[in-house]
Amino acid sequence: MSGDAAPPAVPDPPRLLRIGSMIKQMLEEIHAMPLDDRGRQRLAAVYGRAVAELEEILPAELRTEFEEIVPPLVTGATVSDAELRIAQAQLVGWLEGVFEGVQFAVTVRNAPSAPPAGARGGHPWALTP
Repeated sequence: MSGDAAPPAVPDPPRLLRIGSMIKQMLEEIHAMPLDDRGRQRLAAVYGRAVAELEEILPAELRTEFEEIVPPLVTGATVSDAELRIAQAQLVGWLEGVFEGVQFAVTVRNAPSAPPAGARGGHPWALTP
């Protein structure tokens, strides 16, 4: 994506935020406790569903990046606590980056294009006395 290009539009931002919030909360919860086999299986299943939901709602450009970054968990195999925690943290980190990018793009888009009042020569740091 070039510096001037608008970020890819997310067709359902509220859904993206809900999934991101759920994943972040799950990560916080699993840090506080050890997981038994059933807990690992449940978490792996929820992780798989969340990844599938995200792949469904992300625009193509973000989906490609997402697929390159987010590790797949091997289904049917025993997944360790560490693998689950790392996968969840990676997913949360990527989602937070997407959220920050969207917020930045909205801020830039809504920013006035003229220099602020009192600025000389178009440089906002060169204020008039």
